[in-house]
Amino acid sequence: MELMFKIKKPESIKNFLHEANIPYKLIEEIKGVKQIIVNNDIKTYLDTIKKGDTLKVSIPDEEVDPTIAHEDIPLDIVYEDAYLMIVNKPYDMAVMVTKSHETGTLSNALCHYFDVKGIHSKIHLVNRLDKDTCGLMVIAKNRFVKFLLSENLKAKIDREYYAIVDGILPAKVGSIDLPIGKRDEMSMKREVMEGGDEAVTDYRVLKEFVNHSLLKITLETGRTHQIRVHLSHFNFPIVGDPLYNPKAKPGEKMLLCSHHVHLKHPITGIDLNYELDLPKNFKDYMKQFGA
Repeated sequence: MELMFKIKKPESIKNFLHEANIPYKLIEEIKGVKQIIVNNDIKTYLDTIKKGDTLKVSIPDEEVDPTIAHEDIPLDIVYEDAYLMIVNKPYDMAVMVTKSHETGTLSNALCHYFDVKGIHSKIHLVNRLDKDTCGLMVIAKNRFVKFLLSENLKAKIDREYYAIVDGILPAKVGSIDLPIGKRDEMSMKREVMEGGDEAVTDYRVLKEFVNHSLLKITLETGRTHQIRVHLSHFNFPIVGDPLYNPKAKPGEKMLLCSHHVHLKHPITGIDLNYELDLPKNFKDYMKQFGA
């Protein structure tokens, strides 16, 4: 993969690489020469750059994971460039290949897409969604791009969700700050528990109808089942949630959607801001109750 940067200030290449979190040892070598190119000329990390220069570095391609089957499954791609992509994952599609989901996953679809497009990379998921949740996901096209978007570097990725829950919340705007963990390692279910991982969920009620509420939710942390656990803990489970809502009906879709992502591109620095409309099944459900 080739990383390209537009230089914003004069400095040494060594300092630039450090500020951009690019390890010197990661840069690809050809015949013993590190592939650092400034305005089409090979440079070393001791050289200097000036504002307006174009700097390119090459980092090695990755071997594709041979254990994941390639499947020609259509992808709803919202944004794509040389470094990352944002896709709209449908309901009932698992993200990762597991013993219970060896085919039909987003990873199977991405492996096929990468192969067709000549993208030499493993699958690097920046955020994940449950099988029963639909919406926007960010995928990095290289482990280094994934690293740049990691929490270790304090990368800020804003994520918002729509959810319809059972019940009318007494507080129309609030924040749930309760730790989440697992008591039974053999179970998929999580719960609020002392000693669990920190989890913070912010919410705002958008609409109330009969005994239901449409919420907009923002995550400050990204724990497994976080929204589902936090809301069900206060007896406001998500409609259709097969794990945390005892009223969920067989085959009913869970009304939780990752509708908005916003991040600063780790290479180009531009703002990526993408949002989905309220899904049709949300609107249909609300219409049943005259909302």
